[in-house]
Amino acid sequence: CMQKKKGRKMALVIDIQKKPIENVKRRKINQTSDVFQLQEIQEIKDATQEHFFMLGLDSKNNITNINLIGVGTSKNVYISSKDIARTALINNSDKVIFVHNHPSGELIPSKDDIHLTNYTSQILKAFNIQLLDHVIVTSSNYASINIEKYKSMFEESDKALKMDKALLIEENNKLKEEVKILKRKLQKTKNQEEEFEF
Repeated sequence: CMQKKKGRKMALVIDIQKKPIENVKRRKINQTSDVFQLQEIQEIKDATQEHFFMLGLDSKNNITNINLIGVGTSKNVYISSKDIARTALINNSDKVIFVHNHPSGELIPSKDDIHLTNYTSQILKAFNIQLLDHVIVTSSNYASINIEKYKSMFEESDKALKMDKALLIEENNKLKEEVKILKRKLQKTKNQEEEFEF
């Protein structure tokens, strides 16, 4: 909201939120094979570096946007969950699908792929955005990181995250205790120095 002065009168200008400009023709995703057939995905299936795309969808599974989130090496691509969430929010996506290629031709998801899928899915849920799928493509085929199929691995990943968090909390508490001890020692040393000054 912005105010503009015109002489003595003030005009109020209100910014109205509009639908994002769609960067793709209206296409609907009904199944994983629809994702693999997209022209943008066909272009990365033979790439020598990993490319990570995010498809933004409306509530009816129509594609509203396709964003390249990152390009990596022949073995991996670094993706920030924060960038994914920001992109989904900016584009007003109700649902998203992740797609990335494996130049190795291997369709089995890595532990990092599974972790990213699980972790980012939890973050997106906080914004009422549903992660529908994470698709791995190669030059000749594709595979879905089906959340149900890898549920046990997701649960292991969750346990690991909780353990990591518990360890961090424990370590943090230890450090706080050490700081208290050091402060007491420092105070004791200062008190002794003051006594010697008299």
